[in-house]
This record gives sequence, C-alpha cells and structure tokens, in this order.
Amino acid sequence: MALSLTMGLLLFVTPFIKQVNGIWQVQKDASYLEIQIGKQQLEYEIKELTLVEVQPSQLIYKKIGADKEDKIIFDLYKDTLRKQPGFHPIIVGLKTANFIEHDRMIEMNLETEKGERYVYFLQK
Repeated sequence: MALSLTMGLLLFVTPFIKQVNGIWQVQKDASYLEIQIGKQQLEYEIKELTLVEVQPSQLIYKKIGADKEDKIIFDLYKDTLRKQPGFHPIIVGLKTANFIEHDRMIEMNLETEKGERYVYFLQK
C-alpha cells in the first residue's frame, strides 16, 4: 500500500520537477538576453557622445548641444548600470561593472548577481 502511494506521488510530481528545471533555464537565458540588450543600449547611447574620461567604475562623456555642454556619466548604482544625470537604467542585476581604457576601445567587465561574467569592448 505504501509503495503504491509513493509511486503514485512520484508519477504526479515528476512532470512538475521537469517543468521547474525548464523554467530555471529560461530565466538564465533571459538574464543573458538582458545583458545583451543593455550592451546594445549602451552602444547606442555613447554613439553620439564624446569620451572625456574612463575611470574603473565610470564612463564620463560629454554631449555638446546648441547652447551648452552636458556631462553624461555611466556608472554602477546598487545593482544597476545607469546613465546620469537622472536615473536611466541600462543594465540591471549586476554585482560589478569595471571599465578599462585601451588605445582604441574600452573594455567593460560585468559580473551579474548570479556570478556570471561578461567582457565586452566598446568603441571610443
């Protein structure tokens, strides 16, 4: 009796366990896609800006307007790579974001809260 009850329970629970594993994989893929979309957004944002300075934790640009010059900063605030002034999230779910300036490009090292690491190169 107990054996048949256990077998029945296992038959009932097994599809649920398989579904949970599938959901976890989709969530991991969604995290990767979010990083990719954020990188594309950052590239789009800096395309029209002039680089001023690269610091380990910040990218500093300027935007020259018709009557003034605006300073634009990209930095990590809590778990979000953001654009300032204001608070414009570019990538969320980050643990660290570091920038290294090279001759013709900027190396961007990202680590997510889940421990995934990504390295990208941005045009200067």
